[in-house]
Amino acid sequence: MALFSRHNTKHVDPADMLDNLSSQIALLRKELDAVRAAVSHYGGDTLGDVQHNALALAREVRQGGKLVARNISRQASVAGKVVHDHPVPVVVALGTIALLSTLIFTRD
Repeated sequence: MALFSRHNTKHVDPADMLDNLSSQIALLRKELDAVRAAVSHYGGDTLGDVQHNALALAREVRQGGKLVARNISRQASVAGKVVHDHPVPVVVALGTIALLSTLIFTRD
């Protein structure tokens, strides 16, 4: 944004130019401060949102983890009871699974 053209600079007082530049610099500083404040405010809000979402996610994971742990405990209890009540069929089933896995994974 040129305030003065080339041929007008011959007739302009240097003191007026200096005052004009000083006022423009002051205006730019005010605008820059406003932009900094807006960016700072936006950044602060964003950080707060991220922290809030992270805490909410952590709570959900913790609650889900408790539920999964309870279910795994129940399933382990049931499996342990089955093995205790019927050891031979369980050993045969596990042996069959191991044999089939070996045959499948060693094929060329």
